Amino acid sequence: MKELEQIILYLKSELKLKIESANFAQGYIPRDILLDRTRNIHSYIIPCLFNNEKVDSNYWSDTNFIDSIIALLRIQYSQLDRPLFFIIKKDNDYKIIEGNIIREYILANSVSQTDLLRFILSTSNNLSDIIYKIKSEL
Repeated sequence: MKELEQIILYLKSELKLKIESANFAQGYIPRDILLDRTRNIHSYIIPCLFNNEKVDSNYWSDTNFIDSIIALLRIQYSQLDRPLFFIIKKDNDYKIIEGNIIREYILANSVSQTDLLRFILSTSNNLSDIIYKIKSEL
């Protein structure tokens, strides 16, 4: 989706983040990686777009939203050993939520797609509030 590519472009050009595509990415291993100043992987990024009361991404469709989120979180927990950030563009705002927050919510609750979407949108932070903390870690 072109809109999702524009999210990554925004992060690179406007926020000056070093984001590259991982050549080892396949399946639910995220493609976009945030690099620190020594070019080590700081974290993984899943660009998302809030549109028509749903969150779109290249990693899921309407029918497998929860299953895909769970698969991404399993990969993060078992193989990636790095933070996984979901960056959500909603209108002209950018929101961010870390995968572990979503994982803990799913583990503690029996969730539907609507519940999970509501949780993600209400719990996520404005990217502008968090970006300086992320940059200080790079």
